[in-house]
Amino acid sequence: MAKNKIPDSLSENINRRLHSFKVLLHRIKRLARHKLGYPVSLLSHVGIISNQVFGIKQGSLANILLNNVGDPFKDSETSLMEVKKHERMLIKILAKFYGLAKDDARGYVTTGGTEGNFAGIWWSKRYLINYAMSTLLQTDDAIKLQSKEEKDLLVALAKIPNNDYLNRSAQLQKILDTRDAIAANKNIMHQLLTPTVFFTKDHTHYSVPKVAEMLNLNIRPIQGNPDGSMDINNFKKNLILNIAAHPYSPIIVVCNIGTTITGTIDDIPSIKKILDNMEKKPHFTIHMDGALTGFVLPVLRPFGGIKNYFEELGVNTLAFSAHKYLGLSQPCGIILSRKNFFEKAFEKAERSVEYVGNIIDSTVTGSRSGLNVLMFYNALCSIELDKNKNKLTKMVADNFENAKYLYAQLVKILGPDQVEYPYNFNVIFSKPSLALSKKYQLMLRGETATICVLSNVTKELIDQFINDLQLDREMTMNKLEYTICTLTVDHQKSAVDLFTKSFCDSEPITKYLGIKYDDYEVFAKEVVKKAVHDGMSIVAVDSHGRVIACAIAEDMADLFQPNLKQYPKLKPIFALLEQLSEPFLSGKKFIKGRVAHIWIAIVNVDYRGKGLSTAIDMACATICMRKGYDFAYAEFTNDISEKITHHYKIYQQCNSINYNEFTYDNQKPFKGLNGKAAAYIIGIKPGVEIDLLPSCYSVTTQVS
Repeated sequence: MAKNKIPDSLSENINRRLHSFKVLLHRIKRLARHKLGYPVSLLSHVGIISNQVFGIKQGSLANILLNNVGDPFKDSETSLMEVKKHERMLIKILAKFYGLAKDDARGYVTTGGTEGNFAGIWWSKRYLINYAMSTLLQTDDAIKLQSKEEKDLLVALAKIPNNDYLNRSAQLQKILDTRDAIAANKNIMHQLLTPTVFFTKDHTHYSVPKVAEMLNLNIRPIQGNPDGSMDINNFKKNLILNIAAHPYSPIIVVCNIGTTITGTIDDIPSIKKILDNMEKKPHFTIHMDGALTGFVLPVLRPFGGIKNYFEELGVNTLAFSAHKYLGLSQPCGIILSRKNFFEKAFEKAERSVEYVGNIIDSTVTGSRSGLNVLMFYNALCSIELDKNKNKLTKMVADNFENAKYLYAQLVKILGPDQVEYPYNFNVIFSKPSLALSKKYQLMLRGETATICVLSNVTKELIDQFINDLQLDREMTMNKLEYTICTLTVDHQKSAVDLFTKSFCDSEPITKYLGIKYDDYEVFAKEVVKKAVHDGMSIVAVDSHGRVIACAIAEDMADLFQPNLKQYPKLKPIFALLEQLSEPFLSGKKFIKGRVAHIWIAIVNVDYRGKGLSTAIDMACATICMRKGYDFAYAEFTNDISEKITHHYKIYQQCNSINYNEFTYDNQKPFKGLNGKAAAYIIGIKPGVEIDLLPSCYSVTTQVS
């Protein structure tokens, strides 16, 4: 069969990029050998600190400091261990993607969405202040002139006799009028220097009001629509009120390009139209908070077939995170702006920093990770955005297909009233248990949970979640009044009674063999007695102290040894279990305290179908984990119990046997019985990997 061949053009692209990184590494290593001036010790690069525990190779680009200080469009003259060239290249790729003209983009790689919003709003404040600079200077000159007039009036007042009431009164009025004029001009100055930030209440990212507070701006929260988008009518109303109260205050509108919960996108064309059509048009700028969805804006095309997402929308800044849709392993993002806006924002700003090579610093943080820049650039090239948006468009389409699949599966379980697929990647549904929410790291808000269907979310993962959700609902809907605790001698008699009746009356293989209480009780007593001694088993006890469920566990190094002479009718069952476990047990001597054997789970017939079996199995695994066990080996004789495996990240089926096909003593004791027995190894300790299993036993030599 022919292997899939990488297209020549794509292969050349990858090879060219790899070569460029090798050349860069060679240059950086050479620079590191001669670094004297800057206060950076390069301990990782020289090998005093090892990053190999994180998988970072010695001598790689990831193991040496790459520091992009300040504006990427001004290279440092002497601090040369930087990768600003790559930063400019990635900005160029994104500028073309968003339709900006050649060389019309400015920006830099940030630490993430919050810094992107900070930079965008900070730059907007500077831009608006510089835009009003002539008015500010004129008003300041007027204040200085009026202050001089006030002093002259006070001097003249001192020369008027105290008994000349008429002239003194007139002079005092002039002083008061002058002071009022000064106060009015100072108020104008304050308004010009204090823009008002408009954003959608409860739906805009929490960083926006935080940034507004740090930059000493006015804030004007706007009501949101039910889907989380800005209410256009409420925006217009608040804008009119704000202009009436603060006619000189410029405006910054923060628009959401995909809210966190619903994924909705604000109607920017309508927002700009309202701003343009105000009777007293304010100076304004629009910032787009793109977070996740901003990166795929030209793929989604929510505003139709526009080409330039800055000019045609009247937007000056856009921030989005690179660790969200692009999935970078380190939090980072970008702030982008139009060149004329950026230059106006930093007009006449003396921000050159001499000691780091006369760099220009228009960034929030100053020093920035060059490794993040390289990873960001590599990610853009990996999805071929430097060529076109075809691959990204296909990725987004796949995301939407899986989101619709998830929506359909949730509707089957919860009903259409409990599930919502509002926009793009987000599916919202009624909140499950906290345990399930933690396992799948769901976004919780009020009584709802949100799943964000990105490229890591496959149909297989969705199916696994749906299975767990069904179990979770069974447990929640049928919650019982009971106490789960360790099996002790106090529970022994009740546990034996439950054990005997449950297996004889309900367990398929025991019932099929026609085993009676008297035949089975001897075995049940032996098992429960050992379980009490081992202290690893769990019971669920009702309010009357009766055992209603039980899960029995033991150490794989100390397994129960049946005395089949006492209960010979159980021989086919033990033969089945022996054959089921043979692939896992053969040739192994288990180390005590490493692998638990959870081999019996029973529930009172009146409490079945209420999630109790899963509850006691998981509680039993938990107590074993707390005692230091890494793994649990379990045999399941029905598919209901088997579903518990999906609650664990690590699980592996060891064997399964169909009852109808099992042979013992040249006979088929369960012929005609549907179903199967299955054996699994499960990782019960958080973070444990299946590769650790061989350390839990030694290999024995089979003697013939």
